[in-house]
Amino acid sequence: AFAHEVRKGRTVRGQWFYCTNEGAKNYVWFHSVQELVKRAIEADGVDTVDLGPSGNDAFSELKARYGFESVDDWPAVADYTGPFFYEGEEFDEEDDDERQRLMKL
Repeated sequence: AFAHEVRKGRTVRGQWFYCTNEGAKNYVWFHSVQELVKRAIEADGVDTVDLGPSGNDAFSELKARYGFESVDDWPAVADYTGPFFYEGEEFDEEDDDERQRLMKL
């Protein structure tokens, strides 16, 4: 099992991949969510952590147990407009041409 994250605009999205059912039971999700939220809090320009689609009610309930709201209309909450973030880059909202263009619509 492994975890991966992508930052675009003002949102960080977590993704998890499990090769086996046993891998899904090794707490990768819990530890990576904790680190993902920590990095999002510390990052300039991030205001949302997207844990991705739940896939089933049991996963929605698991997310809710740890304080995450299940959202059907995620584009209304998670702002993905703007550039991808690459480690080592500074986030500069003023240079975010795509975001500025959309805000003027």
